[in-house]
Amino acid sequence: MSRISSQGSVIMIQSEVAPVSSTIASATNAKPCVVTLGAAGPVAGDIVVPNGTGWASLDGRPFKISAVAGVTVTLGDSDTTREVDAIQLGTLDKPSFLELCRSTFNVTMPAGAVIDVTTLCDMAHRITSGLPAIATWAANGFYDSNDQAMLIARDYYRSGDFHTFDVIFVDGSGITFNANVNVFDITQGINAAVANNLGGNIDGLVSFYPAPAGP
Repeated sequence: MSRISSQGSVIMIQSEVAPVSSTIASATNAKPCVVTLGAAGPVAGDIVVPNGTGWASLDGRPFKISAVAGVTVTLGDSDTTREVDAIQLGTLDKPSFLELCRSTFNVTMPAGAVIDVTTLCDMAHRITSGLPAIATWAANGFYDSNDQAMLIARDYYRSGDFHTFDVIFVDGSGITFNANVNVFDITQGINAAVANNLGGNIDGLVSFYPAPAGP
């Protein structure tokens, strides 16, 4: 077990440059999912977002590519084992990012729903799990009129659109998710810096990825 410092973590927010898209030819029902592309595209370590596949376990969720072999890519932390229909010819979109320099960062994944399935035949309550609760993110920092990443976050606050975030910890592991920006605060005070606090809701699940393998 290793424990790491928060210092040195990197928070990345999707830029406004259009993603680079690759066509999906097929994909496996597996954990993790292996996607075959129409031509070589992303490389290991890239963050990609499948779209238009018809698979709820993939569409609109970012994943880190953990391996590449020719035109096949492995989507780390993916699980398509419950998909029944054949995958559609969607795209694998690779966004570009800007660093969002913050002083704190939090992802909150609250307790999921609990469904009571108790009947009169039961001697005690019986429950089953519902969907995970809506996760949220928050990133506190300081106002800087020259900070392009902060200004992009403001654009996303105005549009309400969902975009990809990538948080890389100091050991190279990290998390990636799609979220909106619905908090954009600016605060001031005596003997205090001008602060800028950001936050929003996460669409779907958070994808985790491990630290790179050693030499």
